[in-house]
Order: sequence, then structure tokens, then C-alpha cells
Amino acid sequence: MGSVTEYSHSQGRTRGVWKFLHIASTLLAVALAGCGTFSVPGTPETATSLNSFRASHGLGQLRIDGTLVALASEHAAEMARRDSLDHNGFMSYRGPRGARAENVAYGCKESACVIQQWVNSSGHRKNMLIPGLTRYGLASATSPSGRTYWTLLVGE
Repeated sequence: MGSVTEYSHSQGRTRGVWKFLHIASTLLAVALAGCGTFSVPGTPETATSLNSFRASHGLGQLRIDGTLVALASEHAAEMARRDSLDHNGFMSYRGPRGARAENVAYGCKESACVIQQWVNSSGHRKNMLIPGLTRYGLASATSPSGRTYWTLLVGE
């Protein structure tokens, strides 16, 4: 006889998210071939840094969200492809798909560096301190010229 395992709807949803992320990252990697490098830095250190900052202001922790990571990845890759920093498509594409606010930057090689840049910028800081947020997606992509572009999306 075969083995029996428990399966819950939430497990299926988690598997679906990972499958989506795998497919999205594979497609993005193919699309970016020859266009620099790409990274999705959803590391525990990033979450700790972002969540520590929010906690120091009495706000709840954020969890990594697959949809927001995919959207952030797309935008970071597009900025790297064009070698241009912008918020193009936020209101028409990323906002309607769950992003409440967006921070973009370039120059840092590590997530801790870019989080600190945003902490030191009043508008970006304000986005990271929106009450009621529960999710985030962070990604970077490096242009052929070597400039690293970052996108942070936060949502409820």
C-alpha cells in the first residue's frame, strides 16, 4: 500500500505560491539573459531589518508575500533593463494587484544597505511605517552597467 499523508487547503496554497514563484523567476531569468543579474533577497536578515524598524515604531511585522515579490522582481528587472529609476506602472499595475506603497532605489549591493537608505528618507520611511501593512516583497536586479536597482512593495 502507498503512504498516506495529510493535505490541507493551506498546504496547497503554499505549494501554489512556491510553484508560481518558481515559474515567475524562471521566466524572468530567461527574459533577463544578457541583461545583467537578478536577485530576490527575501532573506531572514531583510525581514528582521524591516520588521525591527517597524517594531521600533510600535507596528506589526510584515511577512514575505509571493505576489509582491514577483511584482517587485518584475519592476526591479525593468528598471535594470532600462538603467532608469522610476515608479512606472505602480498605479496601473502593481497597486491594483495588492501593493499599497512602493520604494525604489539604486546603488546598494545588500538589502540591509537599501533598507537603511529608505529609513533615512522621509517619504520612503513613511511608506515602511504605514499602519495595517502585513506583507512585503523585495527584489533587486543589476543592470549591464553594474548598477543594482531595488523595489520594495508593501501591502495589507
